[in-house]
Amino acid sequence: MISRRMFIQGACGYVLGVMSVGGYSCLLEPRWLEIRKVFINIHALPKQFEGMTIAQLSDIHHCKYVPREFIKKCVRKVNTLSPDMIALTGDFVYGSKEFISSVAEELAELKAKEGVFAVLGNHDCKDGTVDILSKKGIRVLINEHIPLYRKKDYLFIAGVDDLWAGKLDLETTLKGTDDKPKVLLCHNPDAIEKIKHTNVDFVMAGHTHGGQVCLPLYGPPVVYSKFGARYASGLFHEEKTTMYVNKGIGVSNFPIRFFARPEITLFTLQNSAQII
Repeated sequence: MISRRMFIQGACGYVLGVMSVGGYSCLLEPRWLEIRKVFINIHALPKQFEGMTIAQLSDIHHCKYVPREFIKKCVRKVNTLSPDMIALTGDFVYGSKEFISSVAEELAELKAKEGVFAVLGNHDCKDGTVDILSKKGIRVLINEHIPLYRKKDYLFIAGVDDLWAGKLDLETTLKGTDDKPKVLLCHNPDAIEKIKHTNVDFVMAGHTHGGQVCLPLYGPPVVYSKFGARYASGLFHEEKTTMYVNKGIGVSNFPIRFFARPEITLFTLQNSAQII
């Protein structure tokens, strides 16, 4: 029979455990930034772009739970990586469009010689957001592409509207491109269902936050995707398209992260035909 003392000790241990997990997931992990470095193989990548680096920052969700100081820290981290290009894959604010001006001011400090490109997410208000970001030197791509040149070689940088809140149009986005490699910015990874039938080589997505809460031996109980946890985070290959899903740096709904640390990703492009 369990004594009263043993019961009290067990109950206290349980309460302390819950408090420890709660403190970790609310106070520590949401600011415990992870830098992930990933190599992306692209067939027939032009020689001039071999070794090109792209830093991805996603799901900033600037709000009272994701303060400006943390965004400033993330911007500094990105700049220390000295990327050739920076990709911002949507959801700049959460809860109110009033936060867009301050987050844009911080993002204006991003440095990349090939430019900073962005797409909008389902929490972003198109009216005003595009202008505010554009005035800070950030090129917002909505169902469009641009050629990125290095001497006589080039590849395409493209971006689509959000799958949920916008009008994603791949045909318009890719119209006028040729057989050169295509790098696509896309907020919602569910769009891979359509993208995999195109000749897009590499997709950078976000949206999922890695589930935001990821249980050991189980994974994320909730992921806002029609595919469940299938595209929660990481690298995926669908037909001839490679997709990476970034866990983002912010939070939504609940100001916690558990085994889903905020993430900045640095990609290095390499020609798959030259890999032995």
